[in-house]
Amino acid sequence: MADPKANQYMLINGLGAAATGITVVVVLFAKFLDGAWITVLLIPMLIGVMVAIKSHFRSVAAEITETAPLSTASINQPLVVVPVDRWKKISAKGLRFAIGLSTGVRAVRVLFDENPDGLAEAWTRLVEEPVRDSGRPVPQLVCINSPFRNVIVPIVEYVLELSAQNPKRDITVLVPELVEHKWYHYILHNQRAQGLKALLLLKGNRRITTMNIPRYLEG
Repeated sequence: MADPKANQYMLINGLGAAATGITVVVVLFAKFLDGAWITVLLIPMLIGVMVAIKSHFRSVAAEITETAPLSTASINQPLVVVPVDRWKKISAKGLRFAIGLSTGVRAVRVLFDENPDGLAEAWTRLVEEPVRDSGRPVPQLVCINSPFRNVIVPIVEYVLELSAQNPKRDITVLVPELVEHKWYHYILHNQRAQGLKALLLLKGNRRITTMNIPRYLEG
């Protein structure tokens, strides 16, 4: 049996809404030439925007909702890409993490000339020998020439090509970043790292993942 008070409240709310609507219509007609036409245009636009946003959230929710148990059929060891600028502590940390994560590690280096600091020649001593002595697969050093001195685009293109060549493998890109203790120092670093992650998100696919590898600086 319906609650009389609830019905009364619904009736009052309905009458209030109707009165408000009538008042809005009267004011709009009376003040239309004085500028109320802006409101006539704005209200439908706002309603349309809100309806579109609601529809977007519904479609996203429908796509990401999962009811089935966790599937292990598609689990695979990813191919790991580590951008390497020069041999630094942050580069070593990224490679150590990558070696522990996968047996397929690519250290990608973008060159502006043939060999600016001799890292290719020192790679055997710095990386291959220690990793081989530990009994793990040796990371592959990939050098990409960039005549226009662009770093981000060649790495993204390499990752996309690697993904296309390995359609059944996930690709994980480890992005080394410096962490400053003072927030205003942060803007002086990591610009390439932020650009690389943004471009990978824009041009990547579902099998490409980015991970931050932070290197905390001493205060």
